[in-house]
Amino acid sequence: MIIYLYGCKYLDEKFTLGENVLSTLGRFVLIIWLFVVLIINSSYTASLTSILTVQQLDTGITGLDSLISSSLPIGYQNGKFTKKYLIQELNIPESRLVALNTIQEYADALNRGPKYGGVAAIVDEKPYIDIFLSYYCNFRIVGQQFTREGWGFVRSPSFNLFCAFIRSSRCISTKHK
Repeated sequence: MIIYLYGCKYLDEKFTLGENVLSTLGRFVLIIWLFVVLIINSSYTASLTSILTVQQLDTGITGLDSLISSSLPIGYQNGKFTKKYLIQELNIPESRLVALNTIQEYADALNRGPKYGGVAAIVDEKPYIDIFLSYYCNFRIVGQQFTREGWGFVRSPSFNLFCAFIRSSRCISTKHK
């Protein structure tokens, strides 16, 4: 596609300080160079925007204490003793608890988040969390395990470094078998 502007010679002289690009190859290289600069500029802008946005997406939950003190909904596995433990031992109101049945419901509730009818975190036994994380590696365990041996909770990360680590460790472990 060739674009011709009226007064092109004047524009060439104005922007190149009197040096005209006469050969077709020179103009082709100039156009390619402009596209490369445009792509680099767009990539930088997207990276900067992403860095600034990810900081705003963090819920601020760093452990069980911050989860209890917040008013955010908490997910638990339906039919387990978790609900009773959260209400009686940790004094969390039942209205904040959301019963979940499958790992698909876990992922859906965490992806929606507390603003859109989901949950801020899920409290469950560590083996169940490990199974969940083996299917959905875009989530992570936050904070230390608490009071009962083998417990933890999951929330959405602000970066995908953990997911990349899990994928690479899976690839390494399957190659060595």
